[in-house]
Amino acid sequence: MPKTLFILLTLFLFSCDSKPDINNPKHWTYEIDYEVESRDSIKPIGRIEFRRIKSIKDKLREETYNENWYPSMAFNIYSISDLKHCEEISRKMIMFSSCLDSHLGGDLIINESYIFYNDSGCLNCAGSENDIDYCRPVTNKILSELNLTENSTLKDLEKEIGKKLKRAK
Repeated sequence: MPKTLFILLTLFLFSCDSKPDINNPKHWTYEIDYEVESRDSIKPIGRIEFRRIKSIKDKLREETYNENWYPSMAFNIYSISDLKHCEEISRKMIMFSSCLDSHLGGDLIINESYIFYNDSGCLNCAGSENDIDYCRPVTNKILSELNLTENSTLKDLEKEIGKKLKRAK
């Protein structure tokens, strides 16, 4: 009896102490578009959207919208040669957005051959109750760790991301 009680108490303590695995890529999917419309003189060569497929508990959003919450974040994809342009549009987005802190878009992630620019003024990433950013830890890790070369194509990029995430159906 004491041995069983000890095992049950140990299991209970471990289950109470563990945090949910919010940064696990297995809870995410992606979709990539090879043609993107843009009014800018320098056009993106593609667009990628990351969406969480396992909902995050957010009581305020559930009460307001009567549905589960799935954080998401999208990026326009540019060639590395467009870095100056991307830095400028990112700076303007951050400067003129009405959102603050973890809700603010305009992110730039640079990876050898590509620039990933988030063109959203306000993001659907931070929890309303805890202000935890559920998108950036996953998207930053995936995009910054892609194994790409100078001659990589968007197909190569998609193949690399496909090693880490499942593509949306």
